[in-house]
Amino acid sequence: MNEILTNGTEIKQRILSEIKKAQKSVYLAMAFFTDKDIANEIIEAKKRNITVDIILSSNAQNESVKLMFKEAYISVHAFNTGDERGMMHHKFCLIDEKISINGSYNYSYNASNNNVENIHVSYSLDVYRQLFTEFERLKYNIDHELDINSSLQSKRIAPQELPKSNVINTFYQQLQNLVYSSAQINAEEYKNRGYQASKDRKGSIAIFKIEYENIKQEIKAYATDENLNYKKDIITANITNAYESAKINLETDKQTKLNNLKEDNEIIKRQLNDKISNINREKLFLESGNQNTGEKGLLQINTEIEKIQLEKKSMEQSLIVKRFWTAGTILVLFGLCIFTFYLSVFFASAVYKVFFEGNEIRNSLEAGINPGLPQLVDANAVIKIFKKQGPLFGIIALLFFLIPLLLSNLKLLGSKNKLVNKLLFWVGLLVFDVVVSIMVALNTNEIKSLLNGENSHLKIWEVFGKGEFWLIFVFGMFPLIITHYLIENIVHSYSNSKRELVDAEKNKLLQVLDEQMIELNYEKGKINSSIQEKEALITVNNEKIQKLEVDTNDEQRRIESLFDELQKQIISIFDDFNSKIISGKIFTDVILDNIISSYKLGFIEFLPEYYATDEVTNRVKEIEQIINN
Repeated sequence: MNEILTNGTEIKQRILSEIKKAQKSVYLAMAFFTDKDIANEIIEAKKRNITVDIILSSNAQNESVKLMFKEAYISVHAFNTGDERGMMHHKFCLIDEKISINGSYNYSYNASNNNVENIHVSYSLDVYRQLFTEFERLKYNIDHELDINSSLQSKRIAPQELPKSNVINTFYQQLQNLVYSSAQINAEEYKNRGYQASKDRKGSIAIFKIEYENIKQEIKAYATDENLNYKKDIITANITNAYESAKINLETDKQTKLNNLKEDNEIIKRQLNDKISNINREKLFLESGNQNTGEKGLLQINTEIEKIQLEKKSMEQSLIVKRFWTAGTILVLFGLCIFTFYLSVFFASAVYKVFFEGNEIRNSLEAGINPGLPQLVDANAVIKIFKKQGPLFGIIALLFFLIPLLLSNLKLLGSKNKLVNKLLFWVGLLVFDVVVSIMVALNTNEIKSLLNGENSHLKIWEVFGKGEFWLIFVFGMFPLIITHYLIENIVHSYSNSKRELVDAEKNKLLQVLDEQMIELNYEKGKINSSIQEKEALITVNNEKIQKLEVDTNDEQRRIESLFDELQKQIISIFDDFNSKIISGKIFTDVILDNIISSYKLGFIEFLPEYYATDEVTNRVKEIEQIINN
């Protein structure tokens, strides 16, 4: 039977009615459940010792009803972390292993009073079985915190999919119905006949005994009817067709279950193998690095560790104490003396030209003497300053070269700031030399103008086009650079000649390498730990695949065994019916028992309308004694 209801009020009343009539079980999957009337009816069913199991979505609207169920000790399955894994949007109820109520109707007051809704009430075992399978899948996924759409189950849940008793009872009842139909006997008429006889004779036991004997004679006469063989043939043909159909249906169901099992097995294996592939890919990145992200792997870290170990070994062997006084050191010192003397003369000449030479030229010209154009670099500048300007200016001019020299070699004086050292190096070499060259070029141009009786109009930016600027710049810059590296060489040679300095430098470098080694080993340990975790996960998933195969084989054998047993029972029922048809007992035993039962049921049905309960009980016992004797 199938029914469609579309009125919200009628839908609610039908749901309440079906739950109230439930005798075995109520299974419910509901997206939104706020109707406390239906909830209370389910709680009442639980109090009648009916099996009740509920699946709800995690929506906050369900919390009130969920609490009611939990207080009534009803099992409730629902997500506790929101619906990010997918919305459980079902609305179905399964009752007594046969009734399915499914549709758009949420169990809410809004659905019953305001919305346009529908439900489909079905008594189809196939519909019930499919929805119950979905119910068990959802419950398994929720309880195991799986994705709502996942099919990750070790096997299909089958305890109530199609109970053996249902299959056998259904087949037995089918054969009985075929027998009654083929024999053209209506058990319902005998029930009505029993009720009417009981009503007419006020439930007289004597009348029941007489009618009982009459019915036995009727069936006996029917069993000796001349057309009995013809009827036997019809009945035999009908139950044979039913038997063949039942065998085909059982084989179809078996193959469906086996195919479903195989499909589930393949889905789970594919998911597990995908997980293993992903884990292997992550493990490969940990081992070999990720070129896309630039992350180092175990291979790169091991390479760096080996490189540092070789560097430490090389450093320990190469940093040794050397003698300071060697031919090379003496030659460098000799060169340093020459360049120091040169720089002293060069920059003293610059001081003389910038500060004193112009005045001397003016004095000579005022005295009527033309001294002529002086040399660009005057080697006797220091002597002239000492004689004409005194010892103070002479010493300043003599040591003026130390200014750029100290600026360009500040780190050798103990400065640890790399940025400052680099900045002052270029100030000493470049900026200072440029300033001196500009001043000398301007002074030279001014002297030329004096000798020609003119005023100098040279702008500061025009000096870069003068040869005097570039001569002073080049002959000042290169000696400073050479002197810088000569000093570094001597300092380095001195450091290498002192064991405490060599050891300190070596220990400093080794400490840096050791710190790098510690960091790399720590990172290596983390990667090794991650690799072990990945390997453990791979092992776990491989074990799951193995267990899946074992469980699938066990379930396959269980299904085959179940259907083999069903086939045997169906064959036994068919053979029993067939033998009874051939012997005629189908009429004297099976049909007689059914008709007597129908008549008795109708007869007893009237008794409570006329007699008290105790009297009804006594009369029923007497009726049973008549039948049993």
